[in-house]
Amino acid sequence: MKRFTLSFIVLVVAIGIPLLLIHSSEKDAASDDPRITLRMLNQALAKAIQTAEVNYYKPVDRHAMYQGAIKGALAAVGDPYTYLLSERDHQRSVENLYNAEFGGLGVSIYPDHRGFIKISKPMPGTPAETAELQAGDYITKVNGKQIYLGERTGMTLDDVVDLLRGAVNTDVTLTVQRKFLEPFEVKLTRAKISVPSVTSTMLEDKIGYIRITKFIGTDRAGGTEEEFNKALAAHKQAGMQALILDLRSNQGGLLDAAYHIADAFISEGVIVSTKGRRSEFDEEYPAHSNILCAPEIPIVVLVDEYSASASEIVAGAIKDTGRGILVGEKTYGKGVVQKRYPLTGIGAISLTISSYYTPNGTSIDKSGISPQVAVTEFKPDRIEQVMQRFVVEKNAIENFVTDWIEEEIKRTGEIPKDFGLLETELPQFRETLAKDRLPVSLRWLTLRAEQLFNLNVGIERVVNLKYDTQLQKAISIIKAGEVGETIQLYRTLNQTLKILGQELQNLANAPGA
Repeated sequence: MKRFTLSFIVLVVAIGIPLLLIHSSEKDAASDDPRITLRMLNQALAKAIQTAEVNYYKPVDRHAMYQGAIKGALAAVGDPYTYLLSERDHQRSVENLYNAEFGGLGVSIYPDHRGFIKISKPMPGTPAETAELQAGDYITKVNGKQIYLGERTGMTLDDVVDLLRGAVNTDVTLTVQRKFLEPFEVKLTRAKISVPSVTSTMLEDKIGYIRITKFIGTDRAGGTEEEFNKALAAHKQAGMQALILDLRSNQGGLLDAAYHIADAFISEGVIVSTKGRRSEFDEEYPAHSNILCAPEIPIVVLVDEYSASASEIVAGAIKDTGRGILVGEKTYGKGVVQKRYPLTGIGAISLTISSYYTPNGTSIDKSGISPQVAVTEFKPDRIEQVMQRFVVEKNAIENFVTDWIEEEIKRTGEIPKDFGLLETELPQFRETLAKDRLPVSLRWLTLRAEQLFNLNVGIERVVNLKYDTQLQKAISIIKAGEVGETIQLYRTLNQTLKILGQELQNLANAPGA
């Protein structure tokens, strides 16, 4: 069975882009107009760039114009998933997507509303943890370079990541600002940092929960597959009786990684197949009998409108084979495969090479996958959405949360970890917002405040059962023993629809019809 190590399924925002490396001797017609040849187009491109260089009222970057031509050529294909990646974006995808590791410090960072870089949580066993960096610390300098995002400096979050990452065993010096202390410097040695893609926990009644945020890693000994296998083994060791696989907001990743996850549940048949214009991109990915999750374990897969591509491969395979049921909302609908083609010194092309099909031969491109049990998460009305946006833009909740944390640190001398203490003050804060003509629901205010609280104090919450109606539904289905019944109902419905369709076809073909 062939393997394309650079083939992957991933949701990509359309960025328009091109490949215009045309052989200068090509004389075939390049358009519907036989008078226009590729040679003419090549000459026209060179002439257009030269004319701009000579006559434009400001200096022109020739390299930028040629790169723009490449972008435009790929955009002309009319496919949102075919585009040019910059050299930095390509390198980042090699680290985060293919290798699932990089040289770095193991620290999660984010910008606050002023443009300063803040630490949310050092990863366990990394240089950042060894150096005792804390959630809430600010990184003000890297190797003496001032860190501040915004138009004034032109610095972006990617620029900061570039400064923090580097070759393993190289040193980097951070200047750190911690509350109530003078700024201090700390020297760290970069190490190999694994990119996390899986979180898990055991819910009530021995229901295992595994969330996959992306499908990464071309090496089966690392990346998503290894993380997933460890989480699944831990649940089995703890006596797991059912499993919830959460693929919500998972926008995709590597095809092979998704295939191996689905293969852990499905013992026969084809999990996914691909078909392209070139036969070398046609492939079937078969299931293997040595599954990791026993067939008697009920499976519920959570999906939503942001579950795309690689996550749709897993969801589609589990639904089509009857191995489990889907709960949530209709998925995004990205049923095509991309391969990366490096362009030396420029970046790489993401090029769509094939379509993929679920086990029953269905292409879900642009149609998505409908869950057997539809559960729509709460969505506020338009007025509430506008008010929420105003509150966020004013940084009202962020200021309230960070001020409360600061006062609590002053009072106790420790970073608070109990959101419940802050939560008791939210009704009064909501009244204050309402007086400022910013009425918002207490539900949203609590969710937003808890997210910001956890980010500032370094808490990673795996699930939030209080507000997660889709997860609540999945648990209730499992507890009621309805997974098998739902699968059987779905099979019966499909068979009925198939028979009805055949009868309608027979009627249409009957004499005199």
